[in-house]
Amino acid sequence: MATVNLLEYLRSRTQVDIDTYDAEASREIGPFQDATGNQFEIQAEIVKPNRSAVLKRSLELAATIHPRFATITLEELAVEVVGIELALEVIQTVHGNVHVMVNPSYSYNTEAIVANAQRLHHICKIVDPYFDTSHLVTKVPATWEGMQASRQLKQSGIKTLATTVFSMEQVILAGEAGCISISPFVHELKTETYKGYKDKNPILGVCVQAQQFYQQNSLPTRLKVCVTMNLDELIMLAGIDALTITPKVLKVLAATERLQEEVESMSLFAKTTMTTEVVKYLSYIDSESQYRVHFAASEDGKAQFKTAQAISLFCDAQTAAELYIASQLEDSSYIPINL
Repeated sequence: MATVNLLEYLRSRTQVDIDTYDAEASREIGPFQDATGNQFEIQAEIVKPNRSAVLKRSLELAATIHPRFATITLEELAVEVVGIELALEVIQTVHGNVHVMVNPSYSYNTEAIVANAQRLHHICKIVDPYFDTSHLVTKVPATWEGMQASRQLKQSGIKTLATTVFSMEQVILAGEAGCISISPFVHELKTETYKGYKDKNPILGVCVQAQQFYQQNSLPTRLKVCVTMNLDELIMLAGIDALTITPKVLKVLAATERLQEEVESMSLFAKTTMTTEVVKYLSYIDSESQYRVHFAASEDGKAQFKTAQAISLFCDAQTAAELYIASQLEDSSYIPINL
């Protein structure tokens, strides 16, 4: 019986994006359309010995431009600079966009998120004046405040992705806010950061509903699904707009063959399972109280819990990155560079 390579199969059904700021890993397994990262990837990269030059360059640039952004600490600015530096490296290995996350500590502050996204674009132009920032997508937590920030940023031409999505309420709000994409987390983020932790309520069904909602309502927002736990879940999601996958899992997919008939029968997006019935949903973009009440009850309260948990974990990674940078600033003398 005919077999298929799992990575090739996924690429035939969906857009495959890489979840890393490691440009070498992306080159090794690519090509990919988009690349994405977050505070965990920044933290992982800056401690690598072979990243010392990037870190040094980022700290020197942060020291130089800090007077322009004096409302934040040098350590926070340095995290943003190194995030942009890494993003501009990895985008050389893909065909489309690169994604950089705002400081998760601002998840519940609309004004701070807007300022952060604008600052990331300014930093990008300082690092590379010739880079087309239409290929820079800002990742914004899918809180009420975050989606109101995305609404404002869209008006100023800054593209956003809604991250930490666990419910249809967030899906609807992100589409109304004008996010170009969303990242539903199939499992709690904690499943990736705590060994042995399991999420008993994955949201595979929400992913299907979300794609149908955007298609039926002619919204351009696309799905970039992440935090899957095994190969079966990835195969089940074949047909989703895009999958964001780590280099480690991509290598396993590239090395795995399965029966074609078995693989094709697993997709949640097979024609026989897709409904043509138009489901009516409430609008949330101008109704904060209604959104908060419905989101709090979504998935029996699990969606709100999972979102808050993910934001907390991202905040931990942000803090760890800032502390590491602070230690490097103490150990060395970084002289501002001439721009």
